[in-house]
Amino acid sequence: MVTTTKSTTTVFNLNKLNFTISGIFILISIIGTWFLSSADHKFAAIWLLSNVAGFVLQRSRFCFASGFRDLFLFGSGANMKGIILGLIVSSIGFTAIMHWITPNIIAGDITSDAHVFPVGISTIVGGLLFGFGMVIAGGCVSGTLYRLGEGYLTSITSLIGIIVGMAALILTWNWWYETVITNEPTIWLPKLLNMGYFGALSITLLALGLIFLLINWWESKNSIPNMPAIQNNQLATSLKEKLSLYYKSIFMEGWSVGLGGSVLGGLSVIMFIVKKPFGVTGGIFQLTNTALVETGIGPQVLKGLDELGGCVSSGGETLLTAGIAMTFGTILGSLVGSTASGEFKLRIPPKPIRYVQGLFGGVFMGYGAGLALGCTIGALFSSIPSLSLSGWLFGISLTLGSFIGTKIIKRMI
Repeated sequence: MVTTTKSTTTVFNLNKLNFTISGIFILISIIGTWFLSSADHKFAAIWLLSNVAGFVLQRSRFCFASGFRDLFLFGSGANMKGIILGLIVSSIGFTAIMHWITPNIIAGDITSDAHVFPVGISTIVGGLLFGFGMVIAGGCVSGTLYRLGEGYLTSITSLIGIIVGMAALILTWNWWYETVITNEPTIWLPKLLNMGYFGALSITLLALGLIFLLINWWESKNSIPNMPAIQNNQLATSLKEKLSLYYKSIFMEGWSVGLGGSVLGGLSVIMFIVKKPFGVTGGIFQLTNTALVETGIGPQVLKGLDELGGCVSSGGETLLTAGIAMTFGTILGSLVGSTASGEFKLRIPPKPIRYVQGLFGGVFMGYGAGLALGCTIGALFSSIPSLSLSGWLFGISLTLGSFIGTKIIKRMI
């Protein structure tokens, strides 16, 4: 009897501590929103939405590296199906926004801030490098950021690697732009063969649906069962009990990847309405470029970069950009999720080689993300819904790079 009482008290105190710590991070989020709103309401909204995105990433364990790696390593497509659901939601939302902004696609230009990038060698190389790097590192850029908010020490070395990779890309950017990228076409599906928004969206949804079916076939071939839905059989009668269950469902119990992907797709749509589609590499790239310029190492001008759009940009003279807000907002949101659920702790890898893997994979990711003008969020999750052919080419290259990385991981296990 005494043991039971002691155990119950311990759990209560732990939950109270988690609630307090997560409350502090929520307060930081509110203060950040207030501070940014005094300068620009749009940046404040992007910051707040990125906080929510980071929270969703952490609670659903939504990670592109897991999505691609698990397909090849275990035959499981659970994470990939969550990605597909998010792409379907955002594709419908993005199309509505672009149709509203640019109703006449024949006479008008590509919708401003849509992630429509050049298609060619730069896309392929960027996707290959990024896909390979994220599997070796054990997480993509967004995965690295939300795992930082969970206390993963390997995410620190991965982030260092990403910075090094982006620095290398910045030093070679002008060569890539003058030699390769200037000769690559920008292909926006609504304008291709005059298919319009309806045709482009129909093809996009059909392709995503076929991939969804293909993933289920792959799982069946590998004898992977569908995950049963988690049912909460707890009954609540009083208001206090109901609020407690709501709190547990949102902050303490894990979300399904499908739910996480769908919510992220919706958040990206809202971000597009406010300012620009979701992306997490912009802040890292901007700070890296600023450091290189200030130290005299990097070029003063990155030719054509700001005109291409996407996540990466030189940033100019101000640090108050959407990219900065998205990057650091995602980390803070993850901290809220991990502390509220009691999942935050300093996580030391069992083998020191994981630090090396994180650093090595991060370098490939950083270079690939810079070259492709975005990571799996910006160049894939926000590019395919923008009805850009570059998103599909990046995705195919990403898949091949992940496959190669998985083969190497298998040899290391």
